[in-house]
Amino acid sequence: MMPTHAPGNGKTRLPADVIDRLLDLLSTDDQFRELFTRDRHAALALAGCDLTTEQLRAASPLRCLTVRELAGKEAIARAREELRAHLLSDAAYSNPHALEAGAVPTALLRD
Repeated sequence: MMPTHAPGNGKTRLPADVIDRLLDLLSTDDQFRELFTRDRHAALALAGCDLTTEQLRAASPLRCLTVRELAGKEAIARAREELRAHLLSDAAYSNPHALEAGAVPTALLRD
């Protein structure tokens, strides 16, 4: 598993395996989706992040993953590869909210 912190800058980054699990769960699991909307740090820990919920909270607010209304399961599934590429890129940290309902295609086009 790749470490959550990027070497050299200490910025919280999500490893590919965590992003894959996150997108899988967001596109299929209603309980996980509710947890993610309520507590993204706990959801990431559950998705396999190498940091605990408390360590994630201390490391970063992860505002890039904040959503008022999470995009639907089908929208996330349709845009999975684009979302994966976005979340692995630096753009995820400067162009947040790619998982917001109604914003999935729009947010990804800005990358």
